[in-house]
Amino acid sequence: MENIFTDEYFMKKALVEAENAFEKGEIPIGAVVVVNHQVIARSHNLTEMLNDVTAHAEMQSITAAANYLGGKYLKDCTIYVTVEPCQMCAGALYWSQISKIVFGA
Repeated sequence: MENIFTDEYFMKKALVEAENAFEKGEIPIGAVVVVNHQVIARSHNLTEMLNDVTAHAEMQSITAAANYLGGKYLKDCTIYVTVEPCQMCAGALYWSQISKIVFGA
């Protein structure tokens, strides 16, 4: 049986978040965090709405995933983000100890 939970499957979920951002006047970047083939966090850029330069999709998703898991480390998780993370987000992902990062072009 074919596994439907591929990187492409979850990247499409991140793209939906990017579309949500665009519709709200945000920079259209989306992210989802997955563990055991389950989406545990999803977000998009909120920099305009929150008036916060750090409210990137990745940062929002890291926080939501950590809250869901009840701890700050995302060791068994994968993040799917529609663009390559900036230096701030890459640093946060490093410190979160996330297992895998998949980003779009």
